[in-house]
Amino acid sequence: MKTIAVIAGTPVDTRMGVDLMNRKGAEALGFPVSRTPEEQTAFQVGSRSAREEAVGAILDEIKARGLDRVLLYCNSLSATIDAHALGSARGLRVRTPMDVYGEIALRYRRVGVLAANCQGAAGVERAMVNASAGTLVFGAGVLPLVLGVEAGTPPEKLVEDCGLEHLLCFFEAGGAEAVVLGCTHFPYVKEALQARTALPVLDPADRLAELILK
Repeated sequence: MKTIAVIAGTPVDTRMGVDLMNRKGAEALGFPVSRTPEEQTAFQVGSRSAREEAVGAILDEIKARGLDRVLLYCNSLSATIDAHALGSARGLRVRTPMDVYGEIALRYRRVGVLAANCQGAAGVERAMVNASAGTLVFGAGVLPLVLGVEAGTPPEKLVEDCGLEHLLCFFEAGGAEAVVLGCTHFPYVKEALQARTALPVLDPADRLAELILK
């Protein structure tokens, strides 16, 4: 099985992406873009050309190492660049979480999206609506949750501290049929979230792994 290059926002979610590939039986090498979630958010709202230059340089390094499959394991970064075009220009096959959200939109008409920031929420909404114009998205960016995951705060405490039970109630009141984890940090709290709602909590990670490995 080929080695997968994993690009993500910080060292923590890069490690999560590498671990995902390892669980699926694949070798992986990680390439974090930023050092911290705050730095990554600033990077995402800055110049698009700067983002594409930085990610392009990482893709050049990946190609130089002889790798040809890239998992962009960061929702909000995926939302702010054309990763497929950047990869194709270098002969690389790139998959991102956005490839999965369109599939989810074909199954659910109303979804709540829990994202790291509003860049990520907007990207998920765009992917879903492009796939299914009638899909209604309720989105929220919760950067403090990302910071808590990186700090290793217990999931139950994070859900409480970040007010996520109230957010789940908001999704339910809006008629959401599912809650989508719109950040690659958030599988960390999936079980704690699922314990607080009857709505299915959807993690795109397994399907994303399937897409990059097939």
